Amino acid sequence: MTVASVTKALAVVVPVCVLAFAPVAWADGCKEFHADLVEHKSTQGCLNPARSCFLGEVDGNHGLRGVTHFQGEEVRALPPGSPGWVSYSGFFHYTLEKGTLVARETGITNASFVTAHHQIVDGTGAFAGATGYFFVSGVKFDNGDTIFTRVTGELCMP
Repeated sequence: MTVASVTKALAVVVPVCVLAFAPVAWADGCKEFHADLVEHKSTQGCLNPARSCFLGEVDGNHGLRGVTHFQGEEVRALPPGSPGWVSYSGFFHYTLEKGTLVARETGITNASFVTAHHQIVDGTGAFAGATGYFFVSGVKFDNGDTIFTRVTGELCMP
């Protein structure tokens, strides 16, 4: 192989590799998000009229850093084939440095694990008009009073 043919091959391969491994920035203002989330069950600091909620801290990319609030609205048992699991839904609030995000959370949980889907329904500040989704999945500790999760998903700005 000659130097010229190697140079031509690199001229094609290197830009393709750079694009393949570059941070994800999508058309129409959409970006891939990921974060770590730690929540603690609380009876104080909940949004009205909640008697209990989960308050947390989120640490992620693209400004997804701040505090969170989750208030469940509904809980239902899953089929008998899934003993110990329940489904639930409620609103999840992200209060971030540059604005807020509100998501409808729908998930399933048992004594040890939780997995959920956040559908973004509202935003303020830099997140006004945002749409998108997050997947949340993690483990529970302290009899379910502390939850460690990983958040991944896509947020789109108008």
